[in-house]
Formats: sequence, C-alpha cells, structure tokens
Amino acid sequence: MNGSKLRWALCSLLAVSVLQAGEADELLSALKRKSLALQHEKNRADSGELEFSWVNAVTLSYTDSRSEQFDTTQRRREFAIVVDQPIFKSGGIWYAVKYAKATRHVGDLLIETQRRQLIKQVVATLFNFKKNAYQIEKQKLMIENDRLDIERKKEQYLSGDLDSGFLDQAILKKNQDTLNLYVLEDTKAQLQKRFDDLSDADPSTIKLPRFTLMDKETFLKNHIDLARQKEEIDQKNYFNTMTWARYMPTLSVQASYVKPYENNYFFSGGNVYDLTDDYYTYGFRLSMPLDIKSYYTIESTKVDYLNAKVKLSDSRREADNTYVATLKRLKVLDRMIELSKSDEVLYSSLVKSTKEKVDAGEMTMYDLQTMQNSKRIRQLDQKIFDLDKQLVLLDLYEKSYESVGK
Repeated sequence: MNGSKLRWALCSLLAVSVLQAGEADELLSALKRKSLALQHEKNRADSGELEFSWVNAVTLSYTDSRSEQFDTTQRRREFAIVVDQPIFKSGGIWYAVKYAKATRHVGDLLIETQRRQLIKQVVATLFNFKKNAYQIEKQKLMIENDRLDIERKKEQYLSGDLDSGFLDQAILKKNQDTLNLYVLEDTKAQLQKRFDDLSDADPSTIKLPRFTLMDKETFLKNHIDLARQKEEIDQKNYFNTMTWARYMPTLSVQASYVKPYENNYFFSGGNVYDLTDDYYTYGFRLSMPLDIKSYYTIESTKVDYLNAKVKLSDSRREADNTYVATLKRLKVLDRMIELSKSDEVLYSSLVKSTKEKVDAGEMTMYDLQTMQNSKRIRQLDQKIFDLDKQLVLLDLYEKSYESVGK
C-alpha cells in the first residue's frame, strides 16, 4: 500500500460515514478483517431476533394416542395449528422494534470503535517504526561521540594531562549508550512483531500520513464514543418504555385449526360422536400481570436510562479535557522542537568555527566530527519530536469521524 492509499485509508477510518468498509481495512490482517465482519453479521442477526421477539411462534402439532378406557382400544390422531399472538401491548411492540434498531446501532458503533482502535494501533506502530529508526541513528552518533571522547581523553591521560577517572567515566558512558542501542534494537523487533500481529502489509512500503490539528468543535461533534453513548441513551429509553408496557394490558389473538383423522371418537352419555371433521377455534385474550416486583423493575430501567445521560455528560467533559490536554502536549513538543532547532543553529556555527581551527591546526578532527555528530543529533531530535506530535494527533483522529490529514 502506498502513501496515498494510507492517507485515503485514514480518511475512511475517520470519515462521517462510519459503517462503510474501505481501504482502511487493508491495513488490518485478513483474520482481523474476517473477525470484524463476523461480529457485524452476529450483531445484525441478534438485532433481527430482538426486533421480532414480540412475535410468538406458530405451534404445529401432531397427536397419535391410544386409550384403554373402554372395551376396545381407542386411537386418536390429529394435526393442529395453534396461534396465540399479542397484537397490542400498550405501546410495547412499537418500542420493542425501536429498541432492537437502537441496539443494532450501538453494536455497530462498538465494532467500528474496535476497528478504529486496531487501525490506530497499526498507524501508531508505523510512526514508532520511523521514530525507532531515528533513535537508533541518534544513538549510534552518540556512541561515535563517546568513542571520540575516549580517544581524546586517552591521549590526555597518556600524556599525563588528565586523571584516569575522567577516562573511566568516558568508557562507562560509551558502554551505557551501547546498551541503550541494544534496547532500541530490541524495541524494533517488538514493533515488527506487533505490526505483524495486526497487519499483512509490509511496513517498509508504507509512506506515513501527515495529520494536522482539528478544531475542538469538530472533535467533540464527531466523537465516536459520544455518538455511541447517545445511541445508548435512546436504547435504554426504549427499553424503559418496553419494561413499563410489560405490566400494562395486553391484547392477544388466539386461533387454532385442528384436522382429526379416522377413528377419532368421543363418548358421552352412552353415545359415540364422530370427531373426524376439521374444526377451527378463534378468539382473543386480554391480560394484565399483577407483579409485586413491577415497580422496582421499572424503576431500575429508569435509573439505567438516567445514568446513561449522566455518563454522556461526563464523557463530554472527559473529551473536552482530552482536547485541552492534547493542546498542552503539542505546545510542549513544539518548545522541544524549537530548542532543538536553536541547538542545531548553534552547532552549525560551532562546526564552521571548529573546521577553521582544524585547518589552522588548533583543533583535531575528533573535535570536528563531534560537532558534526552533535548537529545531526539535534536534527534527529526534531524529527523524533515531530513524530511524537503525530502520535498525539492520532489519538484525536482515532475518536473523530472527520479527517483533515493531507
């Protein structure tokens, strides 16, 4: 996947049309895409079952029985169709359908949230891959500076101009920086493993996207967790109404069709009646349960609904705080970048001055290489801090429908 496809994928990840599949899925492994697709299928099936849960099953039965009540064995065979279906439940049927649809929306948003989290992990891993490469390059430059420092101090020590403790400290610093390099190389292997767990793509072929800061209003307006919680409020409101309707009058239609077979008789008063003719029964039933627990059940669902509204308000505040905290983190990183730029300008001047002194024989090539390496280190710091900014912005984009990446 090239850079333009990845940027399109991230736009798909964060677009308003939340439930659409797109090239964003290509970032995920085939197994993870299959798992997400199956979750959507299950959610559709569960919500479909829930939507028609108020419809009772039609009962089909076939009876074949024998009786020894009279002198001869009596056999009875019949086929029957029985319907007992509520048609009015004080609004409960209407709200049951709406509850099922709201439940499906909540489920789809939960799966979409999981999908976004997975894609965000892939993109974050790509950013960290690049950051790790810069860190390894920086660490190698630091080790090279350590080596140059050891050479200088060794010459000074052998000439009697430097105490051995300074040389020992320089050697220890090089060893510590070398160990840090090994840690970074181990981190690289862990990042590769993490990426391979999430994706079938080759991370080296993917060009990193570029994110910019979205405004606070857009972030809060299109926050996927807030959207899901709004759906949950509707869901719990419908369920509360359904629960209330459960204890109200219910009107049901009852009907049956019975098809008796031969040798189906009924004995009464010494008479024998032939019951082999088809017959129907129909009518209605009006019922209303009287349950001492009904008040508490209704009150419990009402509290769930009210609590969902409180949670939404609390989540809005958390989202607001997240945005504010993000601005502060970006501001600190900007300061770090500016400091590195200032150091780079300083080292550029030092490189120029040192080169002049080397040409004049007043300094050694060790000094010039050290200044050049230090300048490059500050350039790498700027790239590392910039990637840190992208990772901070990615946290916002994971939650937002819209993308302003370019």
